[in-house]
Amino acid sequence: MHEHDALVFLLSLAVLLSAARLLGELARRLGFPLVFGELASGILLGPTVFGRVAPAAQHWLFPGGAAQTMLAGYTSVAVVLLLVVAGLEVNLGIVRRRGRSALLTSIMGIAMPLAGGALLGVLLPDSDLVRPDHRALFTVFMGVALSISALPVIAKTLLDLGLFKTDVGLLVMAAAMVNDLVGWLAFSVLLGPMRGGKLEILSVARTAGMTVAFVLAGLFVVRPLVGRLIVKLQADSHSGPRRVLSLIILLALFGASATQAIGIHAVFGGFVVGVSVGDVPQLKERTRVIVHDFVTNIFAPVFFASLGLRSDFVAAFDLRLCLLVFLVASAAKIIGCTLGARAGGMRWRPSAAVGFGLNARGAMEIILALLALDAGLLREQVFVALVFMALATSLVSGPTMKLMLRGVDEETLATLLRRGAWVERLSATTPAGAIEELAASLRGKLGDIEARAARAVLDREATASTGLGDEVAVPHAVIAGLSKPLMALGFSPDGIDFNAPDGQPARIVFLLLMPPRAHDQEVRILAQIARAVIEQPARTRLLQAKTLNEVLTLVSASRPRPGSMPPRRASLADI
Repeated sequence: MHEHDALVFLLSLAVLLSAARLLGELARRLGFPLVFGELASGILLGPTVFGRVAPAAQHWLFPGGAAQTMLAGYTSVAVVLLLVVAGLEVNLGIVRRRGRSALLTSIMGIAMPLAGGALLGVLLPDSDLVRPDHRALFTVFMGVALSISALPVIAKTLLDLGLFKTDVGLLVMAAAMVNDLVGWLAFSVLLGPMRGGKLEILSVARTAGMTVAFVLAGLFVVRPLVGRLIVKLQADSHSGPRRVLSLIILLALFGASATQAIGIHAVFGGFVVGVSVGDVPQLKERTRVIVHDFVTNIFAPVFFASLGLRSDFVAAFDLRLCLLVFLVASAAKIIGCTLGARAGGMRWRPSAAVGFGLNARGAMEIILALLALDAGLLREQVFVALVFMALATSLVSGPTMKLMLRGVDEETLATLLRRGAWVERLSATTPAGAIEELAASLRGKLGDIEARAARAVLDREATASTGLGDEVAVPHAVIAGLSKPLMALGFSPDGIDFNAPDGQPARIVFLLLMPPRAHDQEVRILAQIARAVIEQPARTRLLQAKTLNEVLTLVSASRPRPGSMPPRRASLADI
């Protein structure tokens, strides 16, 4: 490496990061995911645009040799950290809680896309394959590629629609977690043969055994040790999150090294580390946000921008392939997940919403496609088709979910509170105390199921905290034996720590009790809560209310506004 190589590397990195951040923010302002702008910046700087307008300058800024190797090293670290952040979204407690429904949804959501991708692999002509004699391997890859979902994109979609804390949202997240775990394991096993190795049963069995051992070690050995260490590191509220960030990065690098040595791609090691650390109950939401922000603002933009340097997206764009891959991938995933959710006990419209939610592929699909391209399995036309499918499915996921759950509000916040209860000043100082106090305020409506209702909400809170941020929490649960929704609202002068993403204690606490199989109604009620408290002035006026009539007037005054959304935590989901 010469000094000129270092200069070109630093300059190309600076240009890529600047362009990706600028266009990413522009895309977000226009209502698109960040990845649209980040990928567009790479297309502009790559052979598609810059290479056509000024080929000599483009080649000088992004040459081969040492500078390219250094940039590839940076993006290799980036993709590992991206999978760490995706793993942090996995909450194994949610998977356990959803049980049969999540398992059925994920099985159908894997099986049908696997069949659809395999069918594509069989039917595509030889001209679409790099090596027709490797059609069997290509067929298996397409099945795996179409079966995977994108946890980060799905998380963002649910957060933006106010669905993340609902039963529909939890089912979508649980099924997506299982999909990703199975998909990445299957892809990692395929990587050896994709790079030219032989698919030997003993070799695959040995690799799979070592991988399972690595996963078990992460979950049952590393996780408890990390949990105790995180408690010590987070003791200092100022420097604690930064120390935990350093710990997670170190664990990610060691984990990626371990899986690379096993023969599984390094990204799987990062993913397992993310799952292991993310499932640690002692990890604060504020710390997760810091990890997300660090990776998504420094590493993710360069990675996705660098994708645009890999291909000429105009020359490699094949409309036939793009439409075919998009239609097969979407139909298989939506139908499979809808049938799985329906078999798990949901009604048809919420089941269809689950199917459309899990159809988002996003960043994970793009990463998968890039790794296959690097392994020499894909032609550029197929790579571009997979990228197009990933972006298109991510873009339509939210609107179609919203459409499936659209309906006339059966309950308003005002009628719920008039039928429920209002506690002007909560005496509780803990989430458990607040939930029990609010449940007690509904004693006349709940009767002998009061204790069971409080336990259900406490169990639900232990699985996934309901602190939304901006001083608001909505603990809730489905209560067997309840015929219609019940709500209690309480104000806490000093705030209660509901483990919110922004670290702020909740001063406004809505307790929401839902009857079974009322998922779509729950979504609409939560959306009303979000509209009522999204603005700071609205929250201030609500906290100053002295009578129930004042409270009812204030919550009735909220109206939907285009582009409004509930408070949400920062996430790789902007990808």
